[in-house]
Amino acid sequence: MRSLHRSALLGLAAVLATGCAQMGSYVPDSMKNGDLADKFKNPAVCAAAGALLAGGVGAVENKEAMAIGAVAGGLLGWWACNQQEKPLPDADGDGVPDKIDMCANTPAGTKVIDTGCPVDADTDMDGVADSADKCAATPKGATVDSTGCVPTADADGDGVTDMNDLCPNTPAGSIVLPNGCEMDSDGDGVPDSRDRCAGTPTGIKVAGDGCAVDSDGDGVSDILDRCPTTPSGAKVDSAGCEAAVKPEAPMSKNDTGKSAAAPAAKDMVTVPTEAGQSIVLKGVVFESSSAKLTRDSLATLNDVAEQLKQSGAKVEVSGHTDASGSPTVNRALSQRRAEVVATYLASKGVPAENMTAKGYGPDAPVADNANAGGRAKNRRVELKVMGGN
Repeated sequence: MRSLHRSALLGLAAVLATGCAQMGSYVPDSMKNGDLADKFKNPAVCAAAGALLAGGVGAVENKEAMAIGAVAGGLLGWWACNQQEKPLPDADGDGVPDKIDMCANTPAGTKVIDTGCPVDADTDMDGVADSADKCAATPKGATVDSTGCVPTADADGDGVTDMNDLCPNTPAGSIVLPNGCEMDSDGDGVPDSRDRCAGTPTGIKVAGDGCAVDSDGDGVSDILDRCPTTPSGAKVDSAGCEAAVKPEAPMSKNDTGKSAAAPAAKDMVTVPTEAGQSIVLKGVVFESSSAKLTRDSLATLNDVAEQLKQSGAKVEVSGHTDASGSPTVNRALSQRRAEVVATYLASKGVPAENMTAKGYGPDAPVADNANAGGRAKNRRVELKVMGGN
């Protein structure tokens, strides 16, 4: 029976001590002056209270029970008080625990928001105070609106937000790059939407329309002008050089007094008109290791241009080389040659959008590269009809 009484006494002591430790949590606001609540949570106070309460209850039975109750109550009171949840560290005393305080050194008395920073602070340094910042974790350097958020406006409707748009006034319907600027396929600085010569070779100086400039104003663009400094007003041929005065045709020795018949014109290239057909542009020749057309090539190209304007065919202008030298260099050279031919044809009125230029280098031979004759045949420019109007 005595053991049962002692067990009941210890249980009572534990209940009393724990209740003492928890009292601080339930002290009315009106009684919290002077840190009364904190006193209830002091382990020494709880131990004393537990000893007194448990000892007093034990005294009802006998002195031995009183002593046991006092000791047990004191120990349990001390232990129970230490088990209560302690406030998290708050070094600057602003009410926001250090582990979530983004401004851990706020001066005493400063009004803070739930991040522990002053009401008018700018945590993400975007120029908008935290109190008005709806996006308080904006990446450093980002352009934000008055709410501190990254704007999503797209004034020119090109699909690139204004904050990332390097060309914010792009014309409606333009094809743009990720930076919001228009496509410039040939890299000449003129957007495709305004480029009348969209296949200009790299490095060629162009005018506002994207076509090669005509420095001497003779009507022949610099890319094709073999005499780029012709005097103003001089009459030039298709190569941009002053036209030579042709001597009068010699008279025949017959009695009619008429001139002798002119020699027959050289057969010109006939451009096919059906899709899939192709033809080698015989007579179109370039200077060695260069993309510069020879003067004799221009007559053939002039005739080809007239045929293409009449047929309206869409063609691929392809450049080919022999297998001598580096394949990479040859492919680049063949591409430039194809572009030069397409540019010349465009200068003669063939719609640029009807032509594509592609260089195949040595990859599509038509003859054996082992001999000079075969290599000569492999160095060529072809036209392939891709379709009609």
